[in-house]
Amino acid sequence: MNEVLEYYTSLIEHVKASSDVEGRLIEFEFLNYILDLLSDAGEFDDYEIVEDGRDGAGRWLIDGYSFDTNNYSLSLFVTLISSSEEPSTLTKREIESAIKKLSKFVTKALTEHLPSIFEPSSNCYQAARLVLDNWSDVSRIRFIVVSNRPASERMRALTIDDIEGRPCTVHLWDLRRIFKLESSRNEREEMIIDFRDNPLPCLVAHDDAEGEQSILTVMPGTRLVSLYGQWGARLLEQNVRSFLQHRGKVNKGIRATILSDPAHFFAYNNGLTTTAQGIVIEQTNNGPMIVELRNLQIVNGGQTTASIYSAYVKDKADLSRISLQMKLTVLSDEASTELVPKISRYANSQNKVSDADLFSNHPFHVRLEEFSRRIWVPVRAGQNAQTHWFYERARGQYLDAQAYLTPSKKKQFQQLHPRSQLITKTDVAKVMNSWDCLPHEVSKGAQKNFAKFAEVIDTQWEKDNLVFNESYFRKLICRASIFRALEKAIMKEDWYAGYRANIVTYAIARLSLEISNQSLDWNMDVLWRAPVIPNPIMMILRQLSHAINELLLSDSRPVGNPSEYAKRQMFWDTVKKIDCDIVKISNFLISKVEAAEQAVTSKLVQKIDNGIHAQETILKTPKKTWEKVEQYLLDEDAATPTLMQILQVAKNPKKLPSEKQSIVLAKLLTRYSGRF
Repeated sequence: MNEVLEYYTSLIEHVKASSDVEGRLIEFEFLNYILDLLSDAGEFDDYEIVEDGRDGAGRWLIDGYSFDTNNYSLSLFVTLISSSEEPSTLTKREIESAIKKLSKFVTKALTEHLPSIFEPSSNCYQAARLVLDNWSDVSRIRFIVVSNRPASERMRALTIDDIEGRPCTVHLWDLRRIFKLESSRNEREEMIIDFRDNPLPCLVAHDDAEGEQSILTVMPGTRLVSLYGQWGARLLEQNVRSFLQHRGKVNKGIRATILSDPAHFFAYNNGLTTTAQGIVIEQTNNGPMIVELRNLQIVNGGQTTASIYSAYVKDKADLSRISLQMKLTVLSDEASTELVPKISRYANSQNKVSDADLFSNHPFHVRLEEFSRRIWVPVRAGQNAQTHWFYERARGQYLDAQAYLTPSKKKQFQQLHPRSQLITKTDVAKVMNSWDCLPHEVSKGAQKNFAKFAEVIDTQWEKDNLVFNESYFRKLICRASIFRALEKAIMKEDWYAGYRANIVTYAIARLSLEISNQSLDWNMDVLWRAPVIPNPIMMILRQLSHAINELLLSDSRPVGNPSEYAKRQMFWDTVKKIDCDIVKISNFLISKVEAAEQAVTSKLVQKIDNGIHAQETILKTPKKTWEKVEQYLLDEDAATPTLMQILQVAKNPKKLPSEKQSIVLAKLLTRYSGRF
């Protein structure tokens, strides 16, 4: 419990400090922090915080919402926060009271004349309109209670009645659960699927001593719909989720078969390829039965799953005759990180699902992490010494780095790595895509935006990974600093009424587009050394933000909900027409020609660094590994005289491979890494 209390103290201090700086109520600063965490964990995608969603008489409330267009679930958020030195226990009565008020908000949105209850320019009104406009598509409602207080461990699961035939569930994220997620090495919370009420017959095709199993089963369509309705995109392995969200459309052929020829669906469809990290099989008179799966992931069949679910929800399709073959590979936790991406890639060979989702061990991540631990940031205003930006390529790294430190060492760590300078993979995607003029992609939410970003990065990495050098990292940090400064600045503007995420990404994209159109680029050396974000830059961004806010909230907008409008290319086309005068920031700009010359120099430095790093890797690799690589090359008839000669050097401890030889050897290690 001491760790949890330390986490509580650290979290509330961070939220208070951030709240003071941004001029935002602590409840909403906390909610924003936690919803970012849960979004990254795949609980939902994009979300909106409603800062004016509390009835003065305390009859109803809504602190935020999210509507998932993949499985049509509506998530409604409420926060219960404490700022005392030690958190009190969260009671069942408090939770039930909050849920009741959320439920009343839904009822009002569906039954009353909205302009007479909510101010039409308010976020609360927009939330009510989203509920009303999408009600026919809503398949279920998730009431999500977020709190920095621990609930009683003896508290039973909370239930709530359906609303107009829509099943409702309660999800409590209290202090213990949040701490467990953030401190875990897992990207998301463990998922346990119980089949005991209706076990799945199966055939075990392979079962080895290490616990890896290959299993065949048949998944009924009704069961798949139930699972997808409950877990949504969390069922989809990251590559597939990105593929589905970025390109996915409901497959017309699958839909047609479901509606007109369900008896042949099993014959026509390739089925599902899945993985799990744990399984419970019971032997019965009818053969082996799957009764439980841990962390089930669909690595091929994501579009099939979404299409079946869409046919069920939108077309009210009868799924009683729909079933799919399912190939299941059960892997240990250790093997999952390495093998799941490979299974995904090979299983999806008919549809290009690249390494674009950038798993935490992708070299892009590893390189950014190495830069973040090594590169010192110049002293900023309010700081006494140089610091690091901490790049968290895997969940929990920031807390894990402090877990076993003494109080004094922990304090020192936090001074060198302020929580305000913690940056995650989805943060990087949001910042870089904003500056790269893709605000409509950023507005689609963390996961979909990450898919777009990862696709671009993966292509560039394969083409020339030298562009991801120290200059790239410094550019990222400069961009992130301006991005976060603008997030704070607009909160204090009189005109601000919500939709911060959309306003910030569009303002930055508009400024970036103007600079590019005038054949200019940022002088990153000047920005990197600046103790604060230069005021002329912030002035332009605030002006752009104001103009974008007016467009976003205009009564004449062609799309009803502002956050939905922000996801459209048409809004970006409109924003491009906003006047943007960059004369006052000319001191911070250089020509594109000069920027290109600097980029060439940075790539040369990275090339040298790559060679040195490759040499270090080769020297640490044992002779037995090189002998295995040699045998693999011979078995594949790929052993060219040059490769064999280089391998002889690698096997000789008295010889030092050149940088060029080391790079070749490093590629061989990567090529055969899964076999060692």
